[in-house]
Amino acid sequence: MASPRLECIDIGSDYCPCYLAELNECIVCSQLQGKKFCDCNWKGVCVFQEFVWAKGKAKAKRDTMVSNIIDKQKINENLFILTLSVPNKMARDLNEPGSYVFLRNELSPSFFDTPMSIMYADEINGFVKVAIQINGPKTSLIDLSEKRVCIRGPYWNGLFGHKYIKGLKNSKCLVVLRGIAQAPGVIVINKLYRNNNKITVIIDKGKTGQFFISQYLDQLNLNIITTDILSAEGQEILKNAIADNDLKLIYSGGSDEQHLNIFNYMDLYNNEAYLAVSNNNTICCGEGICGSCEVQIDGQKVRSCKVQLDVEKAIERRILYG
Repeated sequence: MASPRLECIDIGSDYCPCYLAELNECIVCSQLQGKKFCDCNWKGVCVFQEFVWAKGKAKAKRDTMVSNIIDKQKINENLFILTLSVPNKMARDLNEPGSYVFLRNELSPSFFDTPMSIMYADEINGFVKVAIQINGPKTSLIDLSEKRVCIRGPYWNGLFGHKYIKGLKNSKCLVVLRGIAQAPGVIVINKLYRNNNKITVIIDKGKTGQFFISQYLDQLNLNIITTDILSAEGQEILKNAIADNDLKLIYSGGSDEQHLNIFNYMDLYNNEAYLAVSNNNTICCGEGICGSCEVQIDGQKVRSCKVQLDVEKAIERRILYG
């Protein structure tokens, strides 16, 4: 049986073809996988032709740059929000669901890079906001940064189900956010809102202890519910929200256990809605090179930092089969 076709998040962007093309390991192009024929399903500009035009090299690379810290907002002892200056084009590129960057303290070596989801991007004024929860040496050193940090991006595969979020219009949807996963939920909600969707948002403060995105949602007409979704009351709220037959999309921002919880309720009460989820796989390089994010699905090794996985299979792989 042939392996299923994979969708690369970078295809058609400024960063395609990438380093994988140089190594004959392109995710989409059969000819850049070492085959002698074209067998892709890409409808844009031919990736192989782009590679030829680039003289057999990656088209562009994401360079690390130094970013000025415009503002630092301390939410509590373990959570803070950085406002960082970036080029306007980068801010525009990062104003998409699932976008993230790699950050590190300016004085730290490159292996301190850690992926951080974008919470807000202003392409006019050239800045982005990231919410950072301190949980180890990398984030602790970022917290010590006073004037500048090193930043690398843009990257976009911070969630699975891009096509559902970008394509849904004039419909009813549910967004469930817990803990630090509130941060990337802001851009998801804004994208759905701009497409004239009616949105219910369930917020669980989680380990952050804060509903820290409230100021970014105040101007939107949303139905916001705050609860502990792990409690009996929270589970009842979640179940009833999912059981709405008019619901067309559910986005889960949180742990894999949360994804599975929602997936099971959908299986029981609403198997017609689409499901999109946060990407919780380990991401180290973001370029599909190091293998940290690699998962095996249907016997096929998949680089989850670049590939848009089938949500159901992603949940099964992470939760049911470990």
